[in-house]
Amino acid sequence: MPEASGWLLLIYRIPAEPSRHRVAVWRRLKEAGAVYLQNSTCILPESAANHHLFETLAGDIHEAGGESLLLSAEFLDRSGHNRVVDRFNAERDVEYAEFLEQDVAFLDELRKETGRRNLTFGELEENNEGFDRLERWLRKIKDRDFFGAAKAAEAEKCLAACREALEAFTVLVFQASNGPGDPYRRGTE
Repeated sequence: MPEASGWLLLIYRIPAEPSRHRVAVWRRLKEAGAVYLQNSTCILPESAANHHLFETLAGDIHEAGGESLLLSAEFLDRSGHNRVVDRFNAERDVEYAEFLEQDVAFLDELRKETGRRNLTFGELEENNEGFDRLERWLRKIKDRDFFGAAKAAEAEKCLAACREALEAFTVLVFQASNGPGDPYRRGTE
């Protein structure tokens, strides 16, 4: 498990109205993988990127009429550190589990369309876009998986299975598009 050399804390308060400011801050923090230790108190492993994010958010919070504190911190005991790392990993595992559900749905869709012989270029394009979404989603989860959550390897493996299934589906689509009189079909039977 990778170690955090230090931690950054963002403690903030934003006026309740308009709520869009609170929602925007919450979204940015969740997108970055921050863990809420308690209401309006977030933690991230110390890095230049996370420091920049917290500074940017502190500015946004002040512009919205709120206030914030940005702190550098370290745990005084190993158990506190481990509990926070466990929280990070648990949150990532929830995301990986959601991702895995969508991978299974993607594989089911390919099986269904293959079984129906719906081997069209339109279907292929739709499935290519679906795979691209899965790939981007996994990349985002991995970017905020600071400590190597347990389900990361399973997610990678499942995405590889999706890639292989899509490649097989692509072959079927191209084979279906080549009629018996197609000169490019020779030698592929």
